[in-house]
Amino acid sequence: MDMYKLFKDNIGKSSAEDSELFCQPCCSDGDWVVAIGYCHNCEEHFCSGCLKVHRKQAMSRNHKILEGEKMPKTQIASMTLDACSDLCVIHTNEIVKYYCSDHDLVGCVDCMVLEHKACKVELIKDISTTYFDGPEHKKLQIKVGNFLKTLEQVNEEIVINEKIMQEVYTKAVDDVKAFRKEIADYLDKAEKDIMSKLNDRRITDESVMSKLRKDRVSIKERIQNLQGKLKLQKNQANELFVAAKYLNEKVTSIDASITQMLTDSRIKSYRFYRSSEISEIVTSMPKLGELLQNIAETEPQCEIEIKALDDTFDCYIETCVLISERQLILIDSDNKCVKLVNVEKQLLSEKYKLRSKPHGVAAVSQNLIAVTLPDEQKLQFLTITHNEKLTGSHEIRLSDTCRSIDCKKDKLILAYEDHVEIRNITGQLIKTLSISDSKESIAFAADAKTFYVSNSPLILAPSVYKYDFEGNVIASYEGNYLSGIAGLHITKDGTVLVGNWQRNGSILMLSPECRKICEIMKHSQHVSYPCSISYCDETRMLFICNYELNMDPKLKNVLKIFQM
Repeated sequence: MDMYKLFKDNIGKSSAEDSELFCQPCCSDGDWVVAIGYCHNCEEHFCSGCLKVHRKQAMSRNHKILEGEKMPKTQIASMTLDACSDLCVIHTNEIVKYYCSDHDLVGCVDCMVLEHKACKVELIKDISTTYFDGPEHKKLQIKVGNFLKTLEQVNEEIVINEKIMQEVYTKAVDDVKAFRKEIADYLDKAEKDIMSKLNDRRITDESVMSKLRKDRVSIKERIQNLQGKLKLQKNQANELFVAAKYLNEKVTSIDASITQMLTDSRIKSYRFYRSSEISEIVTSMPKLGELLQNIAETEPQCEIEIKALDDTFDCYIETCVLISERQLILIDSDNKCVKLVNVEKQLLSEKYKLRSKPHGVAAVSQNLIAVTLPDEQKLQFLTITHNEKLTGSHEIRLSDTCRSIDCKKDKLILAYEDHVEIRNITGQLIKTLSISDSKESIAFAADAKTFYVSNSPLILAPSVYKYDFEGNVIASYEGNYLSGIAGLHITKDGTVLVGNWQRNGSILMLSPECRKICEIMKHSQHVSYPCSISYCDETRMLFICNYELNMDPKLKNVLKIFQM
């Protein structure tokens, strides 16, 4: 017969059916020894041998032992077969057997007596069987499963980031080598130019010397001939006199030639003088460059108050665009106006009131902007005068409600609910693309051969898409770290900047292929719900406006400027 079944059958009987109680540790080994004692702490019956050992062991020598008639008269199989063996973390000699539902804690008998006298305490063995199929266990399983999923996402991010890390490293190395080559090319050209001048001077001087040598030989021959004629004898006095008179003119010519030769033989000396600017650079020994993290200072360089005295509401700057290094256009939707900020003077210099809420803005030129008016289904053009005044220029009627707009290389791109239009700056339609995705912001790529679209900040799966001019998605970023997107800007080198629209928002940098590079601006007391962003490539300044309905007015009525 199966010994386990026999043991189970026997310990399941009552004392009325079986007068004998057996040692439970011995029974588990297949030995049937009569029990003489019972441990209240361990809830087990022991024979004399096991009881003696139990009393000697450090972990159980202080347990409460019941003997003879004081022992329980029944044995419960579940206590032996499914007994808890975990030791208490506080009372290390005791086994964890109890659960306090008031405090959601498990512990040993000492824990419950000392700390949970007034609580509802239950034996773990009495409630553990129902826990497995209970809601708490299922919830814990789901949470643990989610941990594993999150770890998989982390692993995916690690793989992506390792690739980005390598790309960033490779690009930095290429940039260093390219810069060094530019310097080397410049020095090679500078050396070539100065050496060319030196060679020209040497050739000129050598030509002069060669001519002098020839002239010297010729004049020497003339002088020797003259000298021969002057050595005539006295009996040839008549011939000598006549010859001397004829030679006077030649002597004068020879004298002039020798004088000129002496002049020409005096070569103009020269030397090489170092460039003072380059000498200063070499002397100072500057570094070739620095490795700097792509992140802005936590504190803004300055804050500009953008709420005008006659504004009815707090500023809601849905979009902004840089006109020049010192001028920024803001679209204040709630106050139905366009605002011009002088970055250099750090003040709001102009406000242009509109009849309806504007949304998007594009810089057509340094003195002309285009503003979308969705409620009126039109495009309003405004001119910026030399004294920073905004005046109405002309309008273009649109066939539907248009929100976002961008302009590059004399082309306008307009985003509608179900399509995108490409127009020239006079408004003439060039192309229509059927794109049904939600479009909060739209922007040309740096080369104007592709464009980017970000969806609404309220969409559950915020994303950035890159399209070609056939309407095909060629890249996308569906960020796990984004709760919403508000603000989209493309730098001159093609980098994509997006605002993570949430309370603990940030500014993300994406590659032209829509891969996450890093957070260039993390959440702080200055960055919360960033709703519009712009960047100046020349001054490396980042412009941010925050907005959320219940936000502190001090945070949403200022333009924050960060030096990158």
